[in-house]
Amino acid sequence: MVFLFLASAAMIILSYLRADTVGIDYKQYATYFSQVRNGGWSFLISSANGYRIEPGYSLLNYLVSLFTGDVHIYMLVVAIITVSLTAVLFYRYSPIPWIGMFVYISFGFYGNSLSFIRQSIAISIFLFSIHFLKNKKFLPYLLIVLLAASFHKSIIIMVPVYFIAHIKVNWKSLTAYAGLTALVMGLSWPLFNFVTKYVYQYYATQEGLYYMMGRDWQTAAIPVITTVTVLILKDFILKRDSKNVVLINLSVYSGLLYIMTCQHFLFQRFGMMFFTSVILLIPELLSSVGTESVQADVLNHAEALKAKSKEQKKKVLQERRQAKSQLNMHKYIYYYATAAVVFVGFLYHVWILLQNRINLTPYITFFTQK
Repeated sequence: MVFLFLASAAMIILSYLRADTVGIDYKQYATYFSQVRNGGWSFLISSANGYRIEPGYSLLNYLVSLFTGDVHIYMLVVAIITVSLTAVLFYRYSPIPWIGMFVYISFGFYGNSLSFIRQSIAISIFLFSIHFLKNKKFLPYLLIVLLAASFHKSIIIMVPVYFIAHIKVNWKSLTAYAGLTALVMGLSWPLFNFVTKYVYQYYATQEGLYYMMGRDWQTAAIPVITTVTVLILKDFILKRDSKNVVLINLSVYSGLLYIMTCQHFLFQRFGMMFFTSVILLIPELLSSVGTESVQADVLNHAEALKAKSKEQKKKVLQERRQAKSQLNMHKYIYYYATAAVVFVGFLYHVWILLQNRINLTPYITFFTQK
């Protein structure tokens, strides 16, 4: 709890103090906030409002603008929302909160919140729906998804995900997913022309066509490696909690979408939504290979020692020694696996900063900005 509070406070302060050069979309959202501040409610409901179809985000800007015209205060409010929601998520639903927070930072999700503001708010809200998705409670799941979609409309894709997220992960489902991925990649341009003709006309412009360019393989590397690792260890994850099939499926979807990103950057926007669930999945994975998986056996053997027969006690003591040996082995597996996550996360974060695709560096504050 203390760690989550301190880490959240540090991230909120960094978000608040950043200059408008930190985050490629910062100026775009600062301009919109000024428009809402100057135009008021009439602007909000007019066709001039570019985010009118996302009323949650528009309303947030309007509410903050009633109290201040300072865009830095607005960015502070955004940071409090995204970071605090994430911290509460870890506190309530993560078996290892500090690992969840580490992955949130090192895998670039916190960095994304400094630029992709609407999507980051939407994702931080959506993540709470996973609890209801795991427990097959459609109404609360739907309401949370709709709330998230009011900040970024792309989250609406999570509505049909409810009906496929509990599909068993086996060679049949993986083959079907792979076949569908190949089909979409093969028909990507006809699909693009059809969709942009009736819905997303912006993407048919010269600027929008940027999203149809492919990314390099490094972009897909960590999401795909994560998916492969999860598939290898899925039996452990499911043994811990059979409902984790939802998180495994979300990981599979993200891995496939990132493969498609190598063909068209557009798919990364959707892949990011699924990939963020890894902040819940990796702590589950580490817990599944840790001591929790065998602790119950040691306790059961301790209870069994109450047996009166000497033969029974001898047998139980032997089994208990084996269980303790397994417990020690799982401790080492947990430590090595945790070290691997930290190492890979560190390298991934360095790579993200070196690529600097969303202008996270150099980090300067608005106090020192010239």
